[in-house]
Amino acid sequence: MRGNILQKIKKHGIVGSMKVVSFRLAVVINNKWFYYFKRHRPMDEHLIVMESEGDLSDNAFALYNYMRHNDYLEKYHVAWLVDHVGEARTLQQKNPEDFPNTEFVQKVPRKIDKRWGEVLSTCKWYIYDHCNLLAPLLKRKGQKVIYLSHGWGYKAAKGGFTTNDLTHYDMITVTGPIPAKGMSEYWQEPEKKAVITGYPRLDYFFWSNANVREKINQKWHFDHYKKVIFWMPTFRQSNNESLSEDYIKNQTGLPIFETRDSLQEFSNFLKKRNLLLVFKLHHLQADLPVFKSHFDNILLVRDENLHDIGVQLYQFISMADAMISDYSSISIDFLLKDRPIVFTLDDYEEYEKSRGVFPKNAIDYMKGYHVYNQKELEESISEIADRIDKYKDARNAVMKDYHTYTDGNSAKRVLDIIGIKKCRGA
Repeated sequence: MRGNILQKIKKHGIVGSMKVVSFRLAVVINNKWFYYFKRHRPMDEHLIVMESEGDLSDNAFALYNYMRHNDYLEKYHVAWLVDHVGEARTLQQKNPEDFPNTEFVQKVPRKIDKRWGEVLSTCKWYIYDHCNLLAPLLKRKGQKVIYLSHGWGYKAAKGGFTTNDLTHYDMITVTGPIPAKGMSEYWQEPEKKAVITGYPRLDYFFWSNANVREKINQKWHFDHYKKVIFWMPTFRQSNNESLSEDYIKNQTGLPIFETRDSLQEFSNFLKKRNLLLVFKLHHLQADLPVFKSHFDNILLVRDENLHDIGVQLYQFISMADAMISDYSSISIDFLLKDRPIVFTLDDYEEYEKSRGVFPKNAIDYMKGYHVYNQKELEESISEIADRIDKYKDARNAVMKDYHTYTDGNSAKRVLDIIGIKKCRGA
């Protein structure tokens, strides 16, 4: 925080910085004023406001996509809160059939924006993945605030998360009983608010989408490899001290592999077996110098790469033949694919001390290979390449602890529970 302030002062000078702060404060105050001023207007029973971290992505977009494909948008109007309004509107102009009855509003206005206050004050539903923009405002009676969240892994609440928010979520979607308890402890909200629906993004795992597969194969040629294995590690640094696990200090920021040379050696191992490893890293980790190097059989995929070909992250993940991870929510989400999982646990003790795990015996729920060094990782991958899946029964045994539903109908369940119904006869 202090670094950001100093950077602003260096850029604008003291007087200039004061002007910038004063202007932004005026914007916030005026937009809040418009919010409260518009509250006298009748609530729009057909207005849904949506938000995602990364424009038009994750659970919120999967829910929107389901609504679009199933004619809900003949009845409802959606106001998407986005960071890049111009890009979203251009996309809509190019493909109007993909965004019917939809408008785009700046998520965090940098100027006075009457529409921002209007949609938030008159919507019936505010559905978000990441930012509860109603948190500092008093919601209206009858408004519903739905937190779709972005997943639950094996990470502990680390003391819980308390706020002085004026508006809390009315409901948070979860996938099963253990995530319901964990989310409730983290947010310090009643467990009855955690409703087991499954995540809309997980519905992609149950779809057969030849178009998505074709786009991915055209760009990265996954079909040329014997197996494609994804690695999605937990990012262990955060600006939020309560969330950070900043104890891995090496060239890669990864467990198991500390140097570029070790990654090169691993790439050679993969190449001999015609395997591809796909890294999907946090953008800050992906910017480390080591990942500017080329590895023949290691592919680094960024959010913008998927955006460019019009593929959602969980559509992409569905292409994985196996998953390497650790304490991340992807390990739990990937259970639904019923494919091998490898857990890198060389830092388990440090992680448990730094962040903590949930439940306390989380390691007992991690059904897959437990690897602690490069040799064990390579041995596990060799077995997977040979079509050995010796943890299949163990994964299925813990499925109900994390996934009550395994049917690909999460989006419909969410809409049914919150009262969004499509037109009769549609």
